[in-house]
Amino acid sequence: MCRGSVTANHNKDYKDVMVAALTANPAEFSSVIGNNGVLVTLMNDGLVRSLDDLVAKHGQSLNPSQLVTVDGKVMAIAFMANAQHLFYRADILSKAGVAAPTTYEEVLAAAEAIKAAGLMEHPFAINTKAGWNLGEEFVNMYMGSGGEFFKAGTAEVSINNEKGAAALKMMKDLSAYMNPDFLTHDSNATSAEWKAGNVALMNMWGSRVGPLRETEGSSQVVVDNTSIDAPMTVGGGNTPATTLWWDGWTVYKNISDDELDAKITDEYDPLYIAYT
Repeated sequence: MCRGSVTANHNKDYKDVMVAALTANPAEFSSVIGNNGVLVTLMNDGLVRSLDDLVAKHGQSLNPSQLVTVDGKVMAIAFMANAQHLFYRADILSKAGVAAPTTYEEVLAAAEAIKAAGLMEHPFAINTKAGWNLGEEFVNMYMGSGGEFFKAGTAEVSINNEKGAAALKMMKDLSAYMNPDFLTHDSNATSAEWKAGNVALMNMWGSRVGPLRETEGSSQVVVDNTSIDAPMTVGGGNTPATTLWWDGWTVYKNISDDELDAKITDEYDPLYIAYT
């Protein structure tokens, strides 16, 4: 644990500048809070260091599952696992006479029932902001369909196929029940739609359960009827149409052992962290 102080930069667009920030000498940050994708980006440019020595010296309380290891070296410390799940309004589904969906095909049927009953105009939500969010939802749907991203034994991308087309078709079909501005909706915008009571079915990160069950910015009716279930499947498959992520922290490469050790143990030497 860090017994000193921590100064955090919560710039929501930090992912766009993190490489430049850690390439500077000295780097602008001691550490980056990231995830699977962030670590790959930083390691590709050689910007983060192995944490083996730090774990041996300070990591007695860490669980082995927290150690993100690449080629035998600890490159990050995870503090949370995350995946996307089905969120649903139990009261709205009850009024529409439908059960909680377990597949995306059932989502389409439930959304149509809710809309036909005049309960909601746009009952489904998903994070489809143009860019990373939209790409992630395609990845979820494609993997749930059993798709493979590369030709066997090669690094050649292979998504222009029957399963890729099926994933896109399902996303298009779902969009008929989504807010017309869905291409601007990331997790924050989608969560706001939920809290406003505009949505009854949603694919959302498990880490959002707590905030979505708070009354701030919402109503007691929404909070009391916010339910969560397992990730859904698609296309008759049995693989959940979601991906598993970890969130954790890394340390930039050019910091010396002595300097980093001082930051961890000296209350006057802050560890400067950027949150992605």
